[in-house]
Amino acid sequence: MLKNLYLDSLETSGRYLRIILKEIAELKLPYTPIVYAVWYEYVSGQNPKLSKNIQAIRKKKELIDYQTVLEWFREHVSDRQGFITEEQTRKAGNLLEGITSRLTEGGNLMERQGDRLKAHIEKLDSASNQPDIKNICRDIVLETHRIIDRNTELKNDIHSTVTELHALKLELENLRKAVKTDLLTGLLNRRGFDDAIEKHMEDAQEETAPLSLIIADIDRFKRINDNYGHLTGDTVLKLISKLIQRHIKGRDIACRFGGEEFIMALPETKRDGGFALAEQIRTSLEKVRWHSKSSGKDIGTITISLGVAQLIPGEDLNVLIARADKALYAAKQNGRNRTGTHNGKEVILP
Repeated sequence: MLKNLYLDSLETSGRYLRIILKEIAELKLPYTPIVYAVWYEYVSGQNPKLSKNIQAIRKKKELIDYQTVLEWFREHVSDRQGFITEEQTRKAGNLLEGITSRLTEGGNLMERQGDRLKAHIEKLDSASNQPDIKNICRDIVLETHRIIDRNTELKNDIHSTVTELHALKLELENLRKAVKTDLLTGLLNRRGFDDAIEKHMEDAQEETAPLSLIIADIDRFKRINDNYGHLTGDTVLKLISKLIQRHIKGRDIACRFGGEEFIMALPETKRDGGFALAEQIRTSLEKVRWHSKSSGKDIGTITISLGVAQLIPGEDLNVLIARADKALYAAKQNGRNRTGTHNGKEVILP
């Protein structure tokens, strides 16, 4: 399947390029590889689900901004694990098939050489004169050298294949990490978060250990994009991600949940501890003065609203997320730049 991707001719890909650049300019989107990749798949018709989404938005004449394109990229383009796995599996299969073939060939050759040595030894037993013995000994030495040379060759082949397999293993590990990582911020993406939190959920349920969740959302983020541009918005996302990473510790996990929203899972942490961490992040951010390098404009302060909830025994992850989201929504509705908590029954705002 992978071999059929992006194999358009020079003429066809050139035609796509002209269309893509024109549409990106009309939509006032940045000329980044991510935007180009999304539009290439759309224009070329290689991604029906993506095309359907874009056509639906365009039909409604809704705004297509950079954040929307990033979401499309994560959902429809970067999710290539199936293709990647197929390609890497093919590579591994070829390597293993090659080494199996060489081992089989080597085994057959060793068997033939063994038969020849056995025949030489039998001749040696029946030899009666010095010249015959000398010739037979010479043949035995030559055959032995052939065996040594073949073994050396086989050893080198195996060593080379093992090296390639190690490289392939490393490549697969890097690809698995990439599939679970948000491209912009370096945090986990939703898939990575779901995988990482699964074990924490099991531990919390089995050991009745506390587990708290924080959902954070940048206040008025659309205004930042509209006033200062998407590149400035991306910088804000990256710097806030770094701020979050500096505050979490140990087994805590952080994820970019989508757009300007982040989620943190805090194993062995009660709701009060989650609230304290959320407040540390919030107050640290509100002290920062932001300045746009590209426009030279002073942005001022950027704030964040957060919602905290602690896992209730037997509770599903989606329910826990929904409760934290309710706390976040209450913080947004009551002035922003606040942290709300959900105690299992209601939202509490300090």
